[in-house]
Amino acid sequence: MQSVPAEKNAINLRAGDIFFNRDVSVKDDALMQVAKAMEDAKLISSDYLTGMRDREAQISTYLGNGIAIPHGTPQSRHAVLKTGVKVMVCPQGIDWGEGQTARLIVAIAAQDNEHLDILRRLTHVLSHDGVQEALEAASDAHDVLNILEGKIPDSHPQDKPEQISQYDAEGTFTLINAHGLHARPSALLVKTIKQWQSDIRLENLDTQSDVVDGKNLMKVVSLGAKQGHRLHVMAKGPDAHEAIKSISAAFDSGLGEGNGSEPHSPEVRVHQ
Repeated sequence: MQSVPAEKNAINLRAGDIFFNRDVSVKDDALMQVAKAMEDAKLISSDYLTGMRDREAQISTYLGNGIAIPHGTPQSRHAVLKTGVKVMVCPQGIDWGEGQTARLIVAIAAQDNEHLDILRRLTHVLSHDGVQEALEAASDAHDVLNILEGKIPDSHPQDKPEQISQYDAEGTFTLINAHGLHARPSALLVKTIKQWQSDIRLENLDTQSDVVDGKNLMKVVSLGAKQGHRLHVMAKGPDAHEAIKSISAAFDSGLGEGNGSEPHSPEVRVHQ
């Protein structure tokens, strides 16, 4: 058994927050089931389900590794009574769209931007090597809770991406999104990065995060970037210059959220 370093009281989950559902097969049914669990726990009012559906209509909350993190939009926060998480395990798999199958549904209700910390802590654990196999072997809520707390059966160690020592272009961008780098802007950023052949890495300068692969959605979410945080982007490859320019434009646009903030005047350096 290996242990992934976890922050003290990182997720604050109990076995009672985790339940198995081996019958549900449709995405919207899964949303209704986890919303009911949150409503029964008095975390949300019934209106929050509409926010969760709206979020999925905007962009999928599927992260990878069989994991989806449905949550509401900022407009549905009035329906959050208390910040909390409910986890539904579906070994049979649920079609989450675009050929993606979700088996672990982590539903999040947050009154403010606490969801960024929840996402960062969850993705730190769930992106680790061996998690998907451990989840498939889990037989009860206690097994899943151990995994979410970073207690993962022994597996091959996962290589941590190193900072590019000699990159062709780089940029430091200040995040202007009012609600931080949550799932939706993270997905747009990763989509932008995946257009390019270059090896592109990111780090959060304000949290002194690890350097992560910019083409891995779960790793990008794990940066936990909040409004005002500086993200350092490094690119190495044949289209590195063009990649940094397109990433700069994506940050200027609010990563698809169009929040009306002024352009961030990024510091961009291109190496000849």
